[in-house]
Amino acid sequence: MWNVTAFICILIGASIPLGLFDASLAIGLVGAATSLGLLAGLMVIRPGELSFLKSVAGPAVAAALVPMLWIMLQMLPLPFLAHPVWKFAGETLGTPLSGSITTDTGASLGALLLWLAFISVMISAAAIAIDPRRADMVARSIAATAAVAALILLLYSDPIKAWLGAADAARDQTANGFLVVVLVGVPLSLARALDGGGHADGRTAAQLARLRWLLAAGMLFCAASACWYGRRGAAIAIAAGIALVLMTFAARKLHLHRWSSAGAAATIALIALATAIANRHPDVALAAAFADAPADLVQSTSNLLADLPALGSGAGTTAMLASTYMDWQGATTRPVVATSAAALITQFGSAMFWTLLAVTIVGIAAFTVGARNRGRDWSYPAAAAAVLLTLLLAAFTLPELPALPGVIVLGAVIGTGLAQRISRSRLQAG
Repeated sequence: MWNVTAFICILIGASIPLGLFDASLAIGLVGAATSLGLLAGLMVIRPGELSFLKSVAGPAVAAALVPMLWIMLQMLPLPFLAHPVWKFAGETLGTPLSGSITTDTGASLGALLLWLAFISVMISAAAIAIDPRRADMVARSIAATAAVAALILLLYSDPIKAWLGAADAARDQTANGFLVVVLVGVPLSLARALDGGGHADGRTAAQLARLRWLLAAGMLFCAASACWYGRRGAAIAIAAGIALVLMTFAARKLHLHRWSSAGAAATIALIALATAIANRHPDVALAAAFADAPADLVQSTSNLLADLPALGSGAGTTAMLASTYMDWQGATTRPVVATSAAALITQFGSAMFWTLLAVTIVGIAAFTVGARNRGRDWSYPAAAAAVLLTLLLAAFTLPELPALPGVIVLGAVIGTGLAQRISRSRLQAG
């Protein structure tokens, strides 16, 4: 299992250079690598660990299969559910076309491979992280990868771009992919720093203290880099993730009753929600109402969402549809929508998006409860909950964020949190 652990840690680090490759090549490499990692992990896992893995990861894997099945359904030739563009194309060509929900089958296939890669990394990381020492290795690899991504992200900030020359849309997309990694790394690094930095494993108290301060410094650097690049939207998302980690830490230190903790969290959430509603863009779709973006872009995104079919238009079609609503952005600019939430609704439909949103909220609650009830390894489920909250708010405040390379580090964080959410001894005793 230690060889598999090393492989996953290397894969996490490789997410940075993979983000610089051509998207199609990178997706293929990620899919192949994660499949090998999953196969190797399931082959060498101990029987007792396999039983525990099924119990803690089974519900999460079942939930993760729903979007996969939906993407597959979008790709099937279903004339009665087909996107209207297929009918228009058939009339133009004078040939009937058996269309599908998606308008780009190739892009949907790429999205399917990415989602399968996410599930593979999540299961592999959960299998590895059953042992706390291996979980510590995975967490440190993610923290180091996030720090490197933060350093690269600084090269894409506006002052640096102005000095180096104007960046094209491809560079901006690459930077947005690194931003996902940084957003994941901030709450994870903070949680591990508060937890003491890691397991002893022969380290002295001074070495553990240095590791703890190194994690804290990495967290601050990642947070500064993300806020520098993503500005207000990134700052809001990061602040929420940090607040959730700190609230969990304080509740444990003060030995607060779980209902007291839940009441305090609900009060803070309601205050934050009321503040957000008071500062939203008026008279636009909810998915674009909280965007830190120009009013023209927000309104165009809202118009796009209002005209969408309820089942979406499939992966990879956001830019194509946005171009008809956002000609004012210029011919040389890649058309974008105001938020990642709007992009997801465009691709997968409103019903699937709000279902995923509800599942994410349930996941945040489950990980938070697990961290509250956990022993010394509370930081893993706390980090998973904070990462989900961070990315949830980022989806409503930041423009479309690419799934690669964030899919690898996100899957590793979620898988590690699943494995450490419940103690093996407590589960066996129950």
